[in-house]
Amino acid sequence: MTGPDCFRIPSGVEFQRWQGDGECVIYHSGTGETMRLSEAAIAVLNLLAESGRLDKTAIKLALNAMMDAPVSDQELQTAVNELTRVLLSHECIEQVSCG
Repeated sequence: MTGPDCFRIPSGVEFQRWQGDGECVIYHSGTGETMRLSEAAIAVLNLLAESGRLDKTAIKLALNAMMDAPVSDQELQTAVNELTRVLLSHECIEQVSCG
């Protein structure tokens, strides 16, 4: 693989969001799936909707800014890896070249 990978919301995919009892529920227009996602996952989707595409470093910096208490770089990287894995598995995001 060459260069860092970026992530974006797939073309034509839209999300509708509802606030449930302590959790967020979204409807994925591309798959027709309704799913519960964490606030962090929703935040990543919102960031991608605003910016178009982000790499893992940008996602990590954004998550770090959301934290109430200091978090180690390793913990943040683990969180970013897990968030992107889950969002990729549900086809909420896709991996694209940053170049």
